[in-house]
Amino acid sequence: MPGGGIEWGEHPDAALRRELEEETGLVDVKSHRVTAVYSHAYEGRTDWQGDPVHHIGIVYEVVLAAFDLRPEKEGSTDHCEWLTKSQVRELPLGPLAEFAVKLAWPKP
Repeated sequence: MPGGGIEWGEHPDAALRRELEEETGLVDVKSHRVTAVYSHAYEGRTDWQGDPVHHIGIVYEVVLAAFDLRPEKEGSTDHCEWLTKSQVRELPLGPLAEFAVKLAWPKP
């Protein structure tokens, strides 16, 4: 699932298109819509240096015209590929990715 941060002053829809292109090379978005918002407050977790963090994730449904992937150039994504439901279920996922997978495939 491609994702990333929204830059200061950037509209979330623009961030969607920018991150999708950066991480996968996909640029031909036919349509997109917000399907859900993930929101979780982490109170003083050690992996965030003890500071409270409020994580908000906007989950989009995206319809593409082209599906050719490429990995991110000089970035944090070293690989991208299309996966089946069963393949995704085998991956170690963070909370936001788990949330998005349950939206895509509500039944196990």
